[in-house]
Amino acid sequence: MRVARRLYILLSALLLAAIVGLVVVAIRYNQMFTETTERVDHTIRVLTENQEALASLHRLESGNEGIGPLRANLETLKLLIADNPLQTRRIDSLQKLTASAGGTALARDRLLIDNIRGLLLRLQMEEGRLLTSREAANTASRKLLKEAIFAILALSLTLLCASIYLILYNFNRRKRAEKGLRESRDLVGLLVDNVTDFAIFMVDKDGMILSWNRGAEQIKGYRQEEILGRSISIFYTDEDNAKGEPAYNLRKAGEDGRYECIGLRKRKDGSSFYADVVFTAMRDDEGNLTGFIKITKDITVQMTVREDLSKALARERELSEMKSRFVTLASHEFKTPLSVILSSVNLIEKYQDDASIDKRLRHVHRIKSNVNNLKQLLNDFLSLEKLEEGVVRNEPVRTDLMKLAEEAIQDMEEECKDGQQMALEVSGNVREVFLDQQLLRNILNNLLSNAIKYSPGGSLVRFRLEFAGDLVIFAVADQGIGIPLEEQEHLFERFFRAKNTTGISGTGLGLSIVKKYLDLMGGTISVESRPETGSTFTITLPAKVASRDEIQQAH
Repeated sequence: MRVARRLYILLSALLLAAIVGLVVVAIRYNQMFTETTERVDHTIRVLTENQEALASLHRLESGNEGIGPLRANLETLKLLIADNPLQTRRIDSLQKLTASAGGTALARDRLLIDNIRGLLLRLQMEEGRLLTSREAANTASRKLLKEAIFAILALSLTLLCASIYLILYNFNRRKRAEKGLRESRDLVGLLVDNVTDFAIFMVDKDGMILSWNRGAEQIKGYRQEEILGRSISIFYTDEDNAKGEPAYNLRKAGEDGRYECIGLRKRKDGSSFYADVVFTAMRDDEGNLTGFIKITKDITVQMTVREDLSKALARERELSEMKSRFVTLASHEFKTPLSVILSSVNLIEKYQDDASIDKRLRHVHRIKSNVNNLKQLLNDFLSLEKLEEGVVRNEPVRTDLMKLAEEAIQDMEEECKDGQQMALEVSGNVREVFLDQQLLRNILNNLLSNAIKYSPGGSLVRFRLEFAGDLVIFAVADQGIGIPLEEQEHLFERFFRAKNTTGISGTGLGLSIVKKYLDLMGGTISVESRPETGSTFTITLPAKVASRDEIQQAH
């Protein structure tokens, strides 16, 4: 079609050029025809006037008329043949002959009359030949003009026929193309309508929905009759609408021809889902934007899997990092207690007599203390690993908090330094509650162990238990080294140790484990501390009160 169009344009240009050339020629032939026609008319006038002069001469000769008409005829002829020098000289001769004699004398002078008649006849003969020549030229110019006009008409008709043929050809071709396009659109529409994994629909350039398919109904929840004519902004979150996201998407697609984005979208029921959205601009034959095709795919499952994988990878990296840090920490923290234990064992072997019993007991105490440190180190790591793996569960049971608090103090008594004491204070309506005993025991042991570890010998560790409505509050206050204010916000991070704890054994895991236990139990923890004054850790737990029937069943 492109080649045929070019041939048509070339042929049309040639025909137009030929028509223009012929028009120019026809104009020239028309000028020639006009000129020759005027000359023929002029010659006929000369002949007619010459006939009048002959007639005037005959009447003069017959005595029926004077010489005046003949002289008038000759004057008119002179004006008519002024462009012909030969004829002009003949008229001048005739005028001299008629001027030399009066009318009566001229009529009687037979010789003079014959001379005048002879001159008039020669003039007539010459004009007759001229008329024949001019009529031939006139006929030839007329013929050329007709041929030029016929040629123009023929070429114009050819151009018209070619144009009509091309118009009809294009019309029929367009009809066939439109028919094929309708059939293709019907087929595409059928295919699109039956796609259920993708929402495929058209919108105008202002974002108003023009079509709808089954996939769109399934993904977004709207039926066709309730969504057509509405804006695509109903699919966006309130936050995205406030930022002008719908208009931005359409503008980018209009500028670039295609725009793809991933984000949250809303369904009819208000629920959200992750969507991969592609806008494709539609334009008419002149390149004007007419609308967009919008394709949406629900990728919630893929995004969830991706997020889960990212979390799992992050958890694995975190656990690997934690194990690596623990190995480094353990290699350092194990070395000192083991050295102390080995040294104490060697010294105990030397103290065999009864007089050395106090020394043996002191070294036994040192061995127990360092073994407890190692035990705490391992327990911290194992507890954190179980928490990270999600193995630890909150399983509340009926609990006697008074008894649990007293047992916690007894468990920690062996760790007390010389002169250290622990005091339990209880307030509120003492009762049995439902809590996870093991998690709470681990929390209390950790807080009491820290209070003993970071306080000097001879100090007091206060342990307070308060029953406050549906809550229970535990507070552990020491008189130890305290925690710098700028470091308190990092206390519950893994492996964090304050800068003033250098030289004191520890993993930096204990408080982070306490925080995770409390998160499982729905509790909170807070701290108040001043360097060289002491610290107070307060935990608050929701506690369901055990009913009388539950207590009786437990007994």
